[in-house]
Amino acid sequence: MEALLLNGAGQPFASELIPGRSYRCQVREKIESATILDDGLLTFFQAPASYTGEDILEVSLHGNPVIVRHFILEVCERLRVRPADPGEFTRRAFHNGKIDLLAAEGVRRIIDSKSIFELHASRKLYDGELARMISRFRSALIHLKAETEAEVDFSTEDLTFESREQLLQRVQDLRTSIGDILERSRQGGRITSGIQVALSGIPNAGKSSLLNKILGWERSIVSEVEGTTRDFVSEEIELAGLPVRFVDTAGLRESEDLVEKEGVRRSKQQMERSSLIFHVCDLSKEPYPEPDFPAVPVWHILNKVDMASSQIRSHWNDWVRKGSNDRIYEISCKTETGLAELRNALTEFLQSEAQSVDPFFLEERHRYHFLQMDEALLRLLNLWEENAPAEICALEIDSALEHCGELTGKISTEEVLGRIFSVFCVGK
Repeated sequence: MEALLLNGAGQPFASELIPGRSYRCQVREKIESATILDDGLLTFFQAPASYTGEDILEVSLHGNPVIVRHFILEVCERLRVRPADPGEFTRRAFHNGKIDLLAAEGVRRIIDSKSIFELHASRKLYDGELARMISRFRSALIHLKAETEAEVDFSTEDLTFESREQLLQRVQDLRTSIGDILERSRQGGRITSGIQVALSGIPNAGKSSLLNKILGWERSIVSEVEGTTRDFVSEEIELAGLPVRFVDTAGLRESEDLVEKEGVRRSKQQMERSSLIFHVCDLSKEPYPEPDFPAVPVWHILNKVDMASSQIRSHWNDWVRKGSNDRIYEISCKTETGLAELRNALTEFLQSEAQSVDPFFLEERHRYHFLQMDEALLRLLNLWEENAPAEICALEIDSALEHCGELTGKISTEEVLGRIFSVFCVGK
């Protein structure tokens, strides 16, 4: 099977490919065969304007695995072209100076993004925001190193150096900046992993029905039999551009059933891990003492408003007024009364959560080097307090500089690069 370039008249191209232009191609069983297996496109990208900085011929075929497999096995073998290794194109782009190591890792983050929030944060890594911060770190560290070494080399000269207090403040500022980056990463990771909303309440209050309404499909079993949900059920969707994990917990009640007791225990654990709790109440029944919730926001969802008598509804209003300043929403999963208002309120809550965070994605490798930089700067401060020789202090600055270089790949080893690019998809 061979690829054949055809022009609009169906004749082979005789001239060279023009960079950036796409050409129709047909994949045939044999070059002399009339049997066409697929139609595709060929696009030529000329160095240095290509992704890798090299000449690239991009082949676009239909995604049928049979076509792709035969193309790789037959055409590539005949042309003596091998399939790319995982992450090879991005690694070539890095080696050819098209991107730095942080941008390369940003590429993988963009590919793996599961929400708009995560995609925006990934773009920050790819677009070089972290690289620019690290560049400022590096400049500040080089300035510290120059000052420290100048004290040694020109100690007998009549020169003026920065005071120790000024140098101490510079190092403290660097440590503060490192702490801010690590905290932004932690906050961004919290939202990226999914803002968790727990649905809690007594059995048969309508938690499973509410979950199904929010999701838009039947995820939880709905039954009039109490205790149907004996363990928590979770499902993740995207709302307001954010990943949100809803957890339908087991009904909170005292039970002698060992399985149900274990389900209640696990449900309480999930509530503690949540950013928001939907306390689903049954308006067709009399109020009960409010459960002891963890210290997270609680919204009281008064369900079955279509079944509530005026007397019981009055009792619930009294119960609500005795409570805290938690939000109150009256709904009916059956008639869908109040569901739109609840969803809009949840969307606003999620957006406020996202806006309160200026996210930054750090890989474990990044966190390690930032922490090592911070520890080196802390040791430097301790050495200065002990009036250690400038030569010893300079070694800690060198250590911080080395870890700073490792972040962007300016100082790296093949083993480290292999570990980073091995997690990419094949080719990219």
